[in-house]
Amino acid sequence: MAYATLISLKQTIERLLNSSQNPNLPPCPKTIEFAYEEVKSLQELFTSEDNNSKRVNAWERQIIEAAFRLEDVLESAHVSNLLLPQSEILHGDEISYSAEVNEEIEFFTETVKKIKDQISNSSLPEKDDAVVFCTTDHVGGKKSRMLGLDNELSQLKDLLVRDESPSLVIPIVGMAGVGKTTLANEVYGDPDIVSHFERRIFVSLGPECAWRKILLSVLAQINSGIDETHVESNAELAVRMYNSLWGWQYLIVLDDMWDNMVWAVFRRYLPDNGNGSRIMLTTRLLQIARYAVNNDGGFILQKRFLNEEESWHLLREKVLTKEWLLPPEFEKAGRKIAKKCEGLPLAIIAVAKHLSQAEKTLEYWKKVAKEVHSVVGADQELSKVLYWSYYYLPQCLKPCFVYMGVFPHDYEISTSKLINLWCAEGFLERNPPQTLEDFARECLEELVWSNVFQVRTHNSFGGFKTCNIYFVFWHICVREAEKDKFFHIVNSYGNQGIESQRRLCIHNNVLFSIKDVHNSMASILNARSLLCTGPHHQYPVPICLGFRLLRVLDALTVRFYGFPIEIVKLVQLRYLAFTYNGRLPASISKLQNLRHLIVHQYLSIISSRARRSYLPMEIWNMRELKHLQVMGSDLPNPDSEGAFLPNLSTLLGISAHSCTEEILGRIPNLKKLGFQVELPLDAVEPLHVANSRGLKSLKCAIVNPNPSFDQVVVPALQGVSIFPSTLKKLTLSGLSLPWEDMSIIACIWNLEVLKLRCYAFRGSVWQTCQKGFKNLRFLLIEDMDLEYWTGNRISFFPDLQRLTVGHCYKLKEIPCQFEEVLTLQMMEVVDCAPSLVASAEKIVKQQKGCGNHVLQLRVKSSKDARKALK
Repeated sequence: MAYATLISLKQTIERLLNSSQNPNLPPCPKTIEFAYEEVKSLQELFTSEDNNSKRVNAWERQIIEAAFRLEDVLESAHVSNLLLPQSEILHGDEISYSAEVNEEIEFFTETVKKIKDQISNSSLPEKDDAVVFCTTDHVGGKKSRMLGLDNELSQLKDLLVRDESPSLVIPIVGMAGVGKTTLANEVYGDPDIVSHFERRIFVSLGPECAWRKILLSVLAQINSGIDETHVESNAELAVRMYNSLWGWQYLIVLDDMWDNMVWAVFRRYLPDNGNGSRIMLTTRLLQIARYAVNNDGGFILQKRFLNEEESWHLLREKVLTKEWLLPPEFEKAGRKIAKKCEGLPLAIIAVAKHLSQAEKTLEYWKKVAKEVHSVVGADQELSKVLYWSYYYLPQCLKPCFVYMGVFPHDYEISTSKLINLWCAEGFLERNPPQTLEDFARECLEELVWSNVFQVRTHNSFGGFKTCNIYFVFWHICVREAEKDKFFHIVNSYGNQGIESQRRLCIHNNVLFSIKDVHNSMASILNARSLLCTGPHHQYPVPICLGFRLLRVLDALTVRFYGFPIEIVKLVQLRYLAFTYNGRLPASISKLQNLRHLIVHQYLSIISSRARRSYLPMEIWNMRELKHLQVMGSDLPNPDSEGAFLPNLSTLLGISAHSCTEEILGRIPNLKKLGFQVELPLDAVEPLHVANSRGLKSLKCAIVNPNPSFDQVVVPALQGVSIFPSTLKKLTLSGLSLPWEDMSIIACIWNLEVLKLRCYAFRGSVWQTCQKGFKNLRFLLIEDMDLEYWTGNRISFFPDLQRLTVGHCYKLKEIPCQFEEVLTLQMMEVVDCAPSLVASAEKIVKQQKGCGNHVLQLRVKSSKDARKALK
């Protein structure tokens, strides 16, 4: 985690050197610039491709300590200058600051010098390579009975023996412990495969495999006279391997591939004999599988997890012994244990081993069922297998991985929130001209492709909406964080070392009320983040807010009855989220570094009209704001020419009163807008969203819709010109517009996602217009009184990929014209009439007859409808 610490320190120094708020920050700029260059040089060592990066890892503790100390004193001096007027800072204080900063810069530069000297005067011993010499007999030895692999085994065998002349690459991809090697071994030793290929070779690689040992392993399985003492050069061995395989129909299995370069070099020396030879590789990294297939052609097989029944059978098989047969009354607890292993075979085996060695009582099994994640986290063998997935991540991804430990182990988080938190924390560094948010999004994708994060839900654009870390990795996050002081999870029974932690996590807000916990937190001076990620707590708790260097305060799950005035002293804040029903004070504008301001309201029976208020005029002075969501509050009309929010891209929670030309004109880079309208309607100015030329997402909702209204709630749309041409996503709810106005929405040419909820449109008939919805990919229709939906065959949703219809109880059927929309990939029907379900089934059948085998139909009932339509 030293690399992340250096990034944070580097960015802190950059801000200080470029800050107009701190012209007199001690010591002189040249001294700080020298420290800055030292930070950069150390950062380069971490990212170097030679052994220097491995050598510098041995100094992580010292680097973290030196960087923490320097960053603390720099930011402390900076904050003191900001909080006190320059006239009130005593000359003695300036001398003290200067001495402290100089002392820490000297300590840091001395540490860097020692590290560089050590690196230049030492060499790392080579680690034992992970390659294992595997003979056919070795691989084909005794194996346990396979569970849940029949379909994958059959699919693999078909790919291996099908009559295709060119060589074919078949990567098996999946997370650690999911059974990739087991599947590869099974197919490798299958009698049909043994008889089909003239030569079979199995090489176990690992993350630090040496090219020479790979060559020797291959040749040893072809020629028993080859061993590690062979004297030929690598180039000669590679040519020998090529010649040894020339003309033969071969199967090569490369197990546990970690590096694209290893594959690229190896592939160069594999002849394509045009006789159906196959190369099968297993890897945890989807990037490697894609690289192999994109360059050579092939088929990627994603190794699936076990289902609940398969998980239970595996657990039972591993627990049973000749001496102990599982009593029937254990089955319920056993199935619960198996389910909590989330289909990961290696986790099931680890828990089974624990159960086999523990007391065999029903009470103990019930206890384990509640603590499966702890049992898995304590298994040393499993941890060793999983650890490499973290250890070999690129340096920029390691803090993102470990950060997931700040959330409870089963926590599902919004990816947009996660990206915002990562950016606010300061441990990521973008690659210009890329934005920091785009770089963070790439990091998230890399972690998903590395099979350490899992996507829980997708958004309407097909991207990641929510995610979490696979539960077996959570304990690795916590251990690495504690070791490097990256974060500390506050508990009630002991918080040793908490004073030196960078981030504090609260998984239960009641802990704030415990005196010892409160006192230990109050003693911390240099925490940068306070994250309350447990369940919502409706009663006030004495939350600690004395962390003067705080960057992130995520307290949405804590309800504040009064505005915590200590917040306005946290001038380093970049991310602020909490729950509060009152008005924000004008002093909130002191938070000049704030980028994300999110204020939710606690549930209340008071009319939203009575609660709606205006943000202070000073909000217009917060130029760094990117995300503003203060529920129940509107933006005031700017009172000066200088009122301007140049960086604001997301504005949510306002009413239509804030959608005026005067207000939106002062937010030139707005991309996402969500506003609310309350019945009965106030007299409001016409909407001016068309003037937001960069707007991509627009959401308009009636907060108190009344389905019994027979009249249109809002005036009919005044032509497509009210929408900006850049709009890609439109969500409407409760507006009771006439279906005729859909012809206007159909002409928003860049629109890709349209969500219509809760009587957004009223009427029994929707006649879809002949032309329109040119680029629409996602359409949701929910809670409408629609009865007949008709269309025509001319340009009928030409690019639609997903259609969801929910709670439209009167709708008879889906238009038959969808039979010709061959771009469709998914149709969802939730709580609709049987005739509508039948029409959807007919469409799917017709499309499959036309060759669209991708299209799926999901029919759901009310018990899971709300979850499906989120």
